[in-house]
Amino acid sequence: MQRCRTLLKSVVCFLINEEGGVQAIEFLGFLPMVLLTQTVAWQFFYIGYTGVVASGAAREGAVTAARVGSDMSEIDAAVHGASRGFDGRRWWTLLTPPCATFTGVPVTVQVQLEVPHVTLPFIGPLDIYPRVTAVSTVRCEVGFSLP
Repeated sequence: MQRCRTLLKSVVCFLINEEGGVQAIEFLGFLPMVLLTQTVAWQFFYIGYTGVVASGAAREGAVTAARVGSDMSEIDAAVHGASRGFDGRRWWTLLTPPCATFTGVPVTVQVQLEVPHVTLPFIGPLDIYPRVTAVSTVRCEVGFSLP
């Protein structure tokens, strides 16, 4: 019994005084925080990227609506072409009537894109994902063609 006490005391003293594994334990404790910070930063990158793509898609849709007029399939093709990779997560609307006559009135297109997300395995998929909305306005003008 006396030996157990001295052995236990020597093991405890060894563990308290030995600092060789402290760096490994600190690294293992700090690594999840670094990975979580990196995941949050990556999600913010996704939000910014979605905003840039949505604004480009709204601009393309408005330019097409100003040039083509009321052909919704052409506007849809322009919005889809400018926001590839967002299939099933893209919505667009014309906020003003399309250009029937080229009188210089504005035409406005609004595009909504659902933000891509980082999926965390211990949380699982979320029910609601944020959407980025972009609006673009272009004047209706007569297009020109070269001879």
